[in-house]
Amino acid sequence: MAITNIVVSVAGGPGSVMTAKYAIALAKVLNAGLTAIYVVDEKVLHELLKSRIFVEVEARVYERDLEQQGNVFLERVKKMSETKSVKCEGILLKGMISDEVTNKAKELNADILVMGDIKEPASRTDVYYDEGERILRKAGCSVIVVKDPSAVESFYKEI
Repeated sequence: MAITNIVVSVAGGPGSVMTAKYAIALAKVLNAGLTAIYVVDEKVLHELLKSRIFVEVEARVYERDLEQQGNVFLERVKKMSETKSVKCEGILLKGMISDEVTNKAKELNADILVMGDIKEPASRTDVYYDEGERILRKAGCSVIVVKDPSAVESFYKEI
């Protein structure tokens, strides 16, 4: 089976840089296409409104800030890809993270989905509600969970 299409899920934090680097290096080695996905979590926005932490106007401003952060991060991933001669498309989505990532990966016929490490659950409830766990379980393709920063950095620098 030839791997021609890789999707990477990024959230914008330092761990996402490592995840993106791994996906870029993998795409380079396999000569595969790469798509980076960033999802604005509308569930969190809804919960903030529902619990009255935000009023509607504040929620919209926060949503706009998250979109802006997502677009900036996707541009960063594209530039990192360019330095390694890997073509990368960035897609910003809104909704429930696990649904959006797995649905887009399926729509794009991804051969591999690359994601960051899953947080250690504090309870059984955490396992059910953690978006990373849900992506891992719902993905219709093979999933690579990126864990070792020093190995990723070496892999990225080698290519």
